[in-house]
Amino acid sequence: MTAAVDGALAAIRAGKRASLYLFHGDEFLAREGVARLLEALVPAEQRTFSVEVVPEEHELASLPGRLRTGSLFGGIKVVVVYDSKAFAGKQTSGKFFDRSRAAWREGEIERALKAFLQGLAGSGNGEELLDRLTRGALPAEEARRLQGGGSDAEGESWLREMGERILRENLSLPAGSKGDPGRLYEEVLERGLPPESVLILTCEMVDERRSLFKKMKAAGTVIDVSLRSGKAYETQMSLDAARARIRKAVSEAGKTLDREAGEYLLERTGLSMRSLASELEKLLQYVGSRTKVTLADARQVLSVSREAGIFDLTNAMGGRDAARAISALRGLFAQREPAVMLLGMLASEVRTLILWRQLIDERLDGQFDPAMAYPAFQARVLPRLAAEGRGADEAAAGKTAASFQGIHPFRLYRLLCAAAAFSLDGLLDALQAIAETDLKLKTTGQPEALLMEALLLRICTI
Repeated sequence: MTAAVDGALAAIRAGKRASLYLFHGDEFLAREGVARLLEALVPAEQRTFSVEVVPEEHELASLPGRLRTGSLFGGIKVVVVYDSKAFAGKQTSGKFFDRSRAAWREGEIERALKAFLQGLAGSGNGEELLDRLTRGALPAEEARRLQGGGSDAEGESWLREMGERILRENLSLPAGSKGDPGRLYEEVLERGLPPESVLILTCEMVDERRSLFKKMKAAGTVIDVSLRSGKAYETQMSLDAARARIRKAVSEAGKTLDREAGEYLLERTGLSMRSLASELEKLLQYVGSRTKVTLADARQVLSVSREAGIFDLTNAMGGRDAARAISALRGLFAQREPAVMLLGMLASEVRTLILWRQLIDERLDGQFDPAMAYPAFQARVLPRLAAEGRGADEAAAGKTAASFQGIHPFRLYRLLCAAAAFSLDGLLDALQAIAETDLKLKTTGQPEALLMEALLLRICTI
């Protein structure tokens, strides 16, 4: 049978638990759905010993034994396999290549590589294609097939970068695809699942013609959490689904949202499920105990288009997240933003972090926990900063007041969180690295993207 998550939960509450659940579609929604199932199946105090996650790439052979081993506390034993590769086939490989190219176009290289390797894994001759691609010896006919039957400059650039990245990062096909994980699942189904065990799997795409999918659909509950309504590689939800998601989150938080704020949020996130969830969390955290979320709140916390890319770049650098910083950089390059301008943005961010790192060292005795929640910051740190500013000598107090002037406490909180991730010496080294990169951009003729990526890696690992 096929059912929505709510339907599966209703069946569990009615005592009609399935022994197998298969989620396919959006990864974010699949994991959210699994979490809801686990809440319904296993009491919170028993999940540590009654729920096991099995990595398909390395430990799938242990699956039958784990299913046969009951829960330590009795009751239900749940085994979860995330992101299974067993359901892809030649029919879905083209969809993975389309998705990879779309992600590459958006500057999301990590996601593009993942989808590309999944597409190769399901193509039937993935190892051979991977070898030829990384050697620069991919036949023109195969190159056209990977591009969807045609060939253009963009497609060739995409393939070339995929090959270069795979070679440089020493990537390979998903480990589970080299054997036959599907056969092991079929054996589990043939033997029958133990009565007190539940198997939950997630995957992005399924080939519904495969016998494995048909057997799982017959044996358990298949839950489609796809967002796409048109092309298979689309990763955005419909506008109605996005608005429903916003209403649900705002209602559960006990708040109301101005219509203009909701539209602004949709413009900022571009209807991406993951982005929408992330920005909603920030927005609801920002308003704190207030029950109404306004357009002014949304504008204070969020940004749009080019500004969003710059925010993501500087925010990821401040968080020392190299992968996310490089992804944001590539997105900005795709929008033809000049490297020198982006370098200036990074320099400005580092100079700002230096000022706030000095404040941490001078006003907070060098101690600030970036994991601290915003309400705790408001209750404990903000009053201390204000009190120390009033108690300092006149010049220092004036400097502190000037530093805080015009800065919303939430912005101050995020600045201090970012600054706390670096030492003052590390930030000064970062500023020196930016100066060196500026010189190389203007004098060496080296590729701008490579110089900027190397800079981000250096800053994030200082």
